[in-house]
Amino acid sequence: MKKVFLSSIVLMFAALASAATYTWENVVTLKLTDGNNDTYTSRFGEAPELTDEASWGAAVANLEGATVRAYTVLNGVNYEKLYLQDMENTALVVKTYESTSLSFELKANYGTITLYDKLTGDTKTVDKAGVAGLETDTYNCTVETNATIEGRFFLFYNAAHFYKVTTNAYGFCSFASSEDVEFLGGLKAYKGDFNPATFELDLVEVGTKVPANTGVILWNSAETAETFYYNVGVDASAADVTGNDFVGAVAAKPVADISADAIYCLHGNELMKYVGTEDIPAGKAYLPVSASSSAPQRIRMVFHETEQTEAVSNVEATVKAVKFVENGQIYIRRGNEVFNLQGQIVK
Repeated sequence: MKKVFLSSIVLMFAALASAATYTWENVVTLKLTDGNNDTYTSRFGEAPELTDEASWGAAVANLEGATVRAYTVLNGVNYEKLYLQDMENTALVVKTYESTSLSFELKANYGTITLYDKLTGDTKTVDKAGVAGLETDTYNCTVETNATIEGRFFLFYNAAHFYKVTTNAYGFCSFASSEDVEFLGGLKAYKGDFNPATFELDLVEVGTKVPANTGVILWNSAETAETFYYNVGVDASAADVTGNDFVGAVAAKPVADISADAIYCLHGNELMKYVGTEDIPAGKAYLPVSASSSAPQRIRMVFHETEQTEAVSNVEATVKAVKFVENGQIYIRRGNEVFNLQGQIVK
C-alpha cells in the first residue's frame, strides 16, 4: 500500500465521472449487530488511483439515537462511508448501547480485507479474489456497554506502519506522546530554548528518540510534506531534553488551564500566537510564554548547530553555525556570512 496524507477534501462526483476508471482494490461492507439485534452498516473502500489522496462518495455518520455504530474519523468528521487512496491502519470507532456482544459481518466486494482487534490480537480475513475466495465472514467479540470504543478495531492493520506523523509543506510538525518514541526515515526532533529578550526560539537537536510527555518540533530536512513512521516501546532515556520550553499536550489541553501570558503553536515555519479557545490538540506541542511586555504575533525559530556542514566547509570550523528560517527558506549563518543549504553566500 502506498503512503497517504489523510488531509482530504471530498471529490465532486462529476469530476470522478469524467476521470479514468478506478481500480478498486479493497472495498468492505461492514454490518454490526449487537445482542439486542440492533444493526448498522458502514462501507469503506480503497481506490489507489485517486489523484488527490482524498475521499470520494463520503457520507457523514448520523449518531443521533445511535445504539450500535461503526465509523471512521477524518479531519474531525465522522464518516460511515469513505473511499480513500490508502486504507492501511484505518481506525474504526464503535459506539455501543446496552449489549456486551457485538458481531461484525464483513463482506469483501473487491480484493482481500482484514479486520484487526487490537485488544484480543485477533485478525479476521475475508477474500473476494479467486474461486476459493471467502466473500463474507463474521467476527464476534465482547465489548463495553454504553461506550465509544476507540483504538481497538482497525481495517488493514500493519504494525510496522501503525504509528505515523506527517510534516507540513515546510517540513515541520509539532509532536508529543505518552510513550517513548523513535522516529524513522531521517526525521529528527528538536527541543526549544526560548529567549524572552529577543522573542526567538532556539531549536536544539534532540535526535531521533524522544522521551514520553515531551513536546518537540520535528523537522524533515527535505522541507516537504511527507509521512514518517515511528516506533514506541523504545528506551529514550538518553535523549537530552533539559532546558526544553516546549510543553507536550499528550491529551487535549484546554487553553484556560495553561498559565501563560501568551501561547504559541506551530504554523507553517514559525510559531504563531494562539488566539483561539479550542483545546490544544492531543499529540501536539505548544510554547507558553510569560511576557513582561506585549507579546508579538509570531516567534522566529532558529536552528543552532555546532558542527560544520559540508556545504560551508570553506568557513572556519571554530565559528558557531546558526541555522534559521526566513521567508520559507532555511539559511545558515556562520560569523558574518549567511549561506543557503547549497553553500552559496546570500547577500
